[in-house]
Amino acid sequence: MSLTRDQLFDALVGRGAITAQQFEQASQTHEAQEIGIGETLVAHGVISEQQFGQLLAWWHQIPYFDFQKERVDNEVLDSLPEIFARAHDIIPVQKEGDLIIVVTSEPYDLPLRSLLEKYLRKKVSFVFSTRRDILNHFYLFQRDPNKVIGDILQRQSVRKGGIDTSAIDIVDSLITFAFQTGASDIHFEPEEFHSVVRFRTDGLLHDVVELPKEMHESILLRLKVIARLSTDDYQKAQDGKIFYKTPWSNSVDIRLSIVPTTHAEKAVLRLLSDSNRSFSLNDLGLQTEDFRKISNVIHQPWGMLLITGPTGSGKTTTLYSLLKILNQRNVNITSIEDPVEYDMEGVSQIQVNEKTNLTFAKGLRSIVRQDPDIIMVGEIRDQETAEIALNAAMTGHLLLSTFHTNDAATAFSRLIDMGLENYLIASTVNAVIAQRLVRHVCMNCIQSKFLTKAEEMIINEVPFVREELLHISEKKKLAEIRFFAGSGCHVCCGTGYKGRVGIFEILMVTDKIREAVVSKQDAEKIKEMAVKEGMTTMLNDGLKKAIIGLTTVEEVLKASRNGL
Repeated sequence: MSLTRDQLFDALVGRGAITAQQFEQASQTHEAQEIGIGETLVAHGVISEQQFGQLLAWWHQIPYFDFQKERVDNEVLDSLPEIFARAHDIIPVQKEGDLIIVVTSEPYDLPLRSLLEKYLRKKVSFVFSTRRDILNHFYLFQRDPNKVIGDILQRQSVRKGGIDTSAIDIVDSLITFAFQTGASDIHFEPEEFHSVVRFRTDGLLHDVVELPKEMHESILLRLKVIARLSTDDYQKAQDGKIFYKTPWSNSVDIRLSIVPTTHAEKAVLRLLSDSNRSFSLNDLGLQTEDFRKISNVIHQPWGMLLITGPTGSGKTTTLYSLLKILNQRNVNITSIEDPVEYDMEGVSQIQVNEKTNLTFAKGLRSIVRQDPDIIMVGEIRDQETAEIALNAAMTGHLLLSTFHTNDAATAFSRLIDMGLENYLIASTVNAVIAQRLVRHVCMNCIQSKFLTKAEEMIINEVPFVREELLHISEKKKLAEIRFFAGSGCHVCCGTGYKGRVGIFEILMVTDKIREAVVSKQDAEKIKEMAVKEGMTTMLNDGLKKAIIGLTTVEEVLKASRNGL
């Protein structure tokens, strides 16, 4: 059973995990009504998901199951149908003699325990984890897509509404499998003799299955039908949207892009699922001090916060995370985006539409006349948008936006190059966040390691990386530093990585930084000043996360090659 407000207060405040003020502030937010006070505290980074789960387990007086540390028995996992487990938000994880250990967020559900014991024909013992943590680990049920697709192709297919039923089943299976594994994109790529399906997972593409060439056209037809696109046009690019529900009623919004190639049409699906909509700053990987800095900036009544980085660095997710914190009933939040990635209740979201001449600049002009408190601009792309955004931030609005620069300090010179006055930039921009995404070490197969001789040689070739590592670890030699890596397992598909985490640098605009911007100091000088005033660089943040086992030095160095 769920805890009442008073019980939750006792569990969190009474145990000293948070203060009464933090509890009251969270309870008054818009999202507390939607997802609950405890989940809101987690989303705001006040308390971690693990701490929250441990405190609730203490309250229920049953053991807490930590998926990051505990072993999951695959044989036990297979003892329960996935669709049943998803229907009841449970995961069977271990076996002790004749006892099956099952993770649940409702440990007092006696009818469920009785039902499980009848099905499994064994005694069942409940252990506790939060519902969100359980939902995040349903990927453990994932199956080999090659076997699933092979079974479909061997079945006798029929025509249904002009489409091969095998194509319908293959599309449904691949979307479901991509959802389970946390893939962000599905590629259907035609080649001369077959069609290749590839998933983008944790930022990297990998082959999933090969399909017979004759199935490709049927699959493309199926995608066009459910996206309501023209089915008889093969020579032009088409874009569409698909709203998909998995067998477990999870909603997945899909953006479909189809382009003609020399072999046939290629399709790419971008998956935007409900499971990715938590938008927690805590999940992004912000250090405590960086979280405090950002929290102070977004609670300023006016000014501009810029988030910089290349495409795919998580800028939009960070923006939505900040909006989620700010989203309260006593403020008017309006955004203009291209495209609107997620619908956010309580936020007026405007979609850029070039066909109707609704650009970022024109939309932003209209937003300013809509009595906004907070404005989110998906991206500052040109001088006109930058000027309007700057004026809006200067005249009493808090404005959040993204920008394409390699690091935080370069944002100022880029704005000046776009034609904006340096003194206006200095007086309006409150902070700049630069970020990258690196792959997270798989917690199921994590193991400690020391650098190999080859790895030491690579790091020694980059002196500033070597110096940072020795400084952070307080060691005298690289060979003395203990790192972590995943050995590869079924959970991470043998890669050693599962999920991604952000590495950040947060440049707070102090009086000295403002003076440097007004006098048009170059980016290197501004960065040097910011570091002296306490800014952690992305490299430093990444190496710290490598040393504590969140990622690897290889991932941080890869990000550095992309302009870190």
